[in-house]
Amino acid sequence: MLFAHPALAAPGDKEANQGINAARGGFCKRAIPLLESAESERHRPSSAVPLADCYAKQGELLKASEIYHSVASEKKEPGYTARDVAAITSAKKKAAQIDARIPTLVVKPVEPYEGLVVEINGEAIGDPSTPQRFDPGVPLVVVARADGHEETSQKITLKEKQRREIKLRLKPKPGATKSPQKPVATKPPEKKPPEKKPPQKPVAKKPPEKKPAQKPVATRPPEKKPPQKPVATRPPEKKPPQKPVATRPPEKKPPQKPVATDARPGPPRRAEAPAEGKPRAGEVAERPVEMPEPTPPPRRKQRDVWLGAGFQGFFIPQIAFQLLGEGGRDVLVPGGDIALSTRLGRFDLVFSVAYARFWMPETPFKPKGHPDTDYEIVESDLQALQAGARLLWNVPLDRDEVFSFRLGAGLGVGWTFLGDLHRTQAYPGDAVPGDPSTFVPGDPYRYKKCRAPNDPAGSFRYCNQLDYDADHYPGYVEPSWFTRPKGRPQGLKPVVYPWLVLPEIGLALRPWDRVAFDLRVGASVTGVLGGLGFRVAL
Repeated sequence: MLFAHPALAAPGDKEANQGINAARGGFCKRAIPLLESAESERHRPSSAVPLADCYAKQGELLKASEIYHSVASEKKEPGYTARDVAAITSAKKKAAQIDARIPTLVVKPVEPYEGLVVEINGEAIGDPSTPQRFDPGVPLVVVARADGHEETSQKITLKEKQRREIKLRLKPKPGATKSPQKPVATKPPEKKPPEKKPPQKPVAKKPPEKKPAQKPVATRPPEKKPPQKPVATRPPEKKPPQKPVATRPPEKKPPQKPVATDARPGPPRRAEAPAEGKPRAGEVAERPVEMPEPTPPPRRKQRDVWLGAGFQGFFIPQIAFQLLGEGGRDVLVPGGDIALSTRLGRFDLVFSVAYARFWMPETPFKPKGHPDTDYEIVESDLQALQAGARLLWNVPLDRDEVFSFRLGAGLGVGWTFLGDLHRTQAYPGDAVPGDPSTFVPGDPYRYKKCRAPNDPAGSFRYCNQLDYDADHYPGYVEPSWFTRPKGRPQGLKPVVYPWLVLPEIGLALRPWDRVAFDLRVGASVTGVLGGLGFRVAL
């Protein structure tokens, strides 16, 4: 980008100030046209650098680099303010930073091609083997062609700081024979060095003249010393001190001289070995190295404190309702928990806080032994918090405790902090209003809510004010355990309740050192417990 020469006049200052303020606020889309307009009227480093900053934020790194380098090469001019001088100083640092972010592309042919032309986005590249700079995220189409070869193209997109290199291999056209032209390249001039070899040949004549003199003085004759080995004068001199050791006189070992492996290691370490090492006193035989048994990898470090979270829910089967009465339905109580556990030898002590939603749609129910007329429609939207502690015994299933079997129990307390329990008198749903003879026992799951006493007409045996549930009509909310309305039995809504899990069975998976996953099931007071969670070592 080319800038106008600095001027002392005011044109462009208004746009520059507006653009600088917009750039500082992060509104580059608004700042760029203002700063470009200001720079077209007069150039100032204080407005050029913010313009480059916005280009960099927009991903136009080449434009930003050009401006930074242009400003960094400037010197203080008359009319420049302190802000301009500070911009020049900062441009030098920003130029180096932006250059490191600009990705480059290199196209290297695997072999020389005659008439090779490489184009990137339709623009021919002079030397494709030199790094070419492009803005990141811009799609590039690389096209290459050469004489006698088929044209090839490739689409790529570079990322910031990426240094991409493409190995270019062109496919010859059918019937094209361009290979004989390749040796007609610059290789002949490279064969000039052989011209220097002739002067080296006469120099090679002198060594042959010296070689005859070296032949008599050849080291090979001394190698004939092995036949002189039978004349071993030194061993006899050493044998006198060995005479007390009368067990080694058998001199049958000389024919065993070729097998000198057992005697070679002796000379350097023990005094008895010289006699065995007569054949080659200067050689050291190789002794088979016994490989040590592979040591097992170290065991995983035991982690003592874990923090986890996961899903926890209860399943209350219909049979649980039938233990206390008739009716009921299967209920799923979803929730979740956060747990902190600590290791005590082979046991885990787990403290948890859990949430549970005891939601149950309209369900018929009556106490055991009560007549059919006592059926009620019960529904719940209770929500509870539970706090408890569990003790689990870990049984590792492998050496590193990747898999562990867990067995234990838990107890705690729950608090229903939100929601209500509703109870409404019910009558047979197949009855005909106004005909009392049709209000006979039937399928309780087809019962309907009473609207008021004897409403609908003829339902006085079901919808009345004669029993303990005299006021159980739409809108009735069951009181808590700690409330006893005057003239009424104690409420049934649980506020604080205990819970017990016994037993709890689980499987722990520890794929990484600090991460584990837990699957557990158990029997609790509120139903069948199930949970799936993960934990992280602290």
